[in-house]
Amino acid sequence: MTIAGFDQYLASAVASILRDEPVPEWPVDLPGDTEPAAQRIAFHGIALLLAQAPAALDRWPPALTHAVREQAGIQSFWERCHRTAIAPLLEALAAAGIDTIVTKGTALAYSVYHDPALRRRGDTDILIRNASRTRVRKALRACGFWETSDKRALQESWQSSTEIGFAAAVDVHWRINASAAVSRMLETGLRFDETTTLERLSPHARGVGPVDNLILTAVNRSSHGKFGYNVGNERLFDNDRLIWAVDAHLLAGGFTPDEWQVLAERAAHTGTAAMVSASLAFAQTALGTKVPAAIAASLANAPQDRGLAVYHGASSHLWRLRRDVAAGRTLGEKTRVLRYVAFPSDEFLRTRFPDASGWPRPALYLRRWVEGAGKLLIRRT
Repeated sequence: MTIAGFDQYLASAVASILRDEPVPEWPVDLPGDTEPAAQRIAFHGIALLLAQAPAALDRWPPALTHAVREQAGIQSFWERCHRTAIAPLLEALAAAGIDTIVTKGTALAYSVYHDPALRRRGDTDILIRNASRTRVRKALRACGFWETSDKRALQESWQSSTEIGFAAAVDVHWRINASAAVSRMLETGLRFDETTTLERLSPHARGVGPVDNLILTAVNRSSHGKFGYNVGNERLFDNDRLIWAVDAHLLAGGFTPDEWQVLAERAAHTGTAAMVSASLAFAQTALGTKVPAAIAASLANAPQDRGLAVYHGASSHLWRLRRDVAAGRTLGEKTRVLRYVAFPSDEFLRTRFPDASGWPRPALYLRRWVEGAGKLLIRRT
């Protein structure tokens, strides 16, 4: 069976679980080697979802059943440890009067999933709205977090150790996106005062509202497909992970008619209509997600020459850089954007130059500058 064929089977299995129906029989044409199947399930982030349907796993090859249950166990332990680290941090930020909003995966895990551990992820994203970096960093350090080398202009990554060895990671966003231009476009349409309580995470935890979170997850999915993301040492551009389809399915399933209309309006206003449409279409194809015909038509017919649609469609890195600098709210923010481009993080350098892992950092900077200048000259020529 091809990867596409196996993905289709996994989608049908997940759709059946979400409808509380029997999972389809194991495909007879799947090769005997189950390692690729286990890797694909890990990629889709659905091991725990499958493991909570034991009747299905009992009919699977024993080796694969064992692998899936092992993945599911690790996923459950990770959630427990992650919450132990993140909840006190959110409490500390609230006690310090720092306006904090949880976004994307963790907001989804504790709002639309009946078991937060089902939403596999690697970190928690938080948006800081009203506090200086100094105050926020002080709170992070007081809670046992330390800053990693992945420090961007508008986003910082922090980690803390947990009792059983997992690293709890949090991405601190000073604006809603790591790109200043994308942030400005989203900030014109999203409503960050429309939050949802995340009491299962922390009494003071607030998550971004469901309509805005669907837009954010659609943007994230589109960005992963265009700009790629790292899984171990591999750079992937696959944006059809089933866990993202489950996100859209669960969010859409809770929308009222008014919320559907608000979604269409905000997506059109921010230039994210095509991204939202693609995310919902993926969920429809994979899981049978229901989308009102009028909303689907509105998203499909929205203008594609504004906002994020233009930014994501641009092929020039220099063009996007100019927009990011222009979108900086202060001179300091503009300077940070330029500094990160000139002196990116070690993680970025490792990803950009995998063949030069032993090079010193100054040599990698020089290589990046030379390549950038060369591309600029070629384009002008």
